[in-house]
Amino acid sequence: MVLEIKYLEENDFITERNMVVCLGYFDGMHIAHISLIKEANKIARDKGLSLAVFTFSRSIRAFMKDNKHRCLTTIEDKKNICEKLGVDYLYVMKVTKKLIHMKANEFIERFLVKSNTIVVGFDFSFGHLGLGNSDLLKQNKNFETLVIPEMKYKNVKVGSTRIVMALEEGSLSLANYLLGRPFSIKGKIILGRGIGKKLGYPTANIDYLPYYLPKSGVYFTRINYQDKIYYGITNVGNKPTYIDLDTSVETHIFGIDEDLYNKEMKLEFIEFIRPEIKFNSEYELSKQIYKDIEKVKIIIKEANNA
Repeated sequence: MVLEIKYLEENDFITERNMVVCLGYFDGMHIAHISLIKEANKIARDKGLSLAVFTFSRSIRAFMKDNKHRCLTTIEDKKNICEKLGVDYLYVMKVTKKLIHMKANEFIERFLVKSNTIVVGFDFSFGHLGLGNSDLLKQNKNFETLVIPEMKYKNVKVGSTRIVMALEEGSLSLANYLLGRPFSIKGKIILGRGIGKKLGYPTANIDYLPYYLPKSGVYFTRINYQDKIYYGITNVGNKPTYIDLDTSVETHIFGIDEDLYNKEMKLEFIEFIRPEIKFNSEYELSKQIYKDIEKVKIIIKEANNA
């Protein structure tokens, strides 16, 4: 079965019956989330039932604080990962003020009561003031409830917050380990200032919103463009050699010589190369870019010969 995505609002009902449903925001779709969905998949296959993932359009906590939407994985990212995991349905609940004030029991009646099995993480909460939890789900006899225990790495909970912190601290290897794959962003190429081209290294400036970004610096990256894989070197930051530039994500891609404007690509962050540096001249900056590219080419060569 091809995954079907369904968007929900607070006045809707889920009418499909007898499914195994995973509940959570699932930002990052990290190793703990994957473990939960795989466990639910096993239950669904053993029972011969459909598997659904129920997620939310954005972070409820951030919405309540009126923070800008930032994420590790977009809905499209979640859909792509769910397809690989054998999920049949992806339900996306729109986060609104009305949803936030919905009573936990009403949430169950609208969206869960026709399910066969509900699978949640140990700390999942829902409903007004977060009063709905796994204990409330277990009290409902219309469905079974399975609670997946906490997953830890080095005695700390595996979670989206820890991954964001690792990215911001420059610990890309830790973030990638907890994600179970390279951290990535996907977006269209937008107009930049042409600085890379001027220096002899043209770059693709990717629209990174609404993703979180790793620490400013230079990265070895892998690019998926039109179903082909390329490698490149990416600068994240505001280019301190220049003045008053906004944060951007710009990639010099090896092996592509075409106009990429308005095209979409996926950028995977493989390895941190160096922090962002302010240079005294464009000439010094150009020399450093050359060194960065040579370093990345050595990494690629060693990986291919491994």
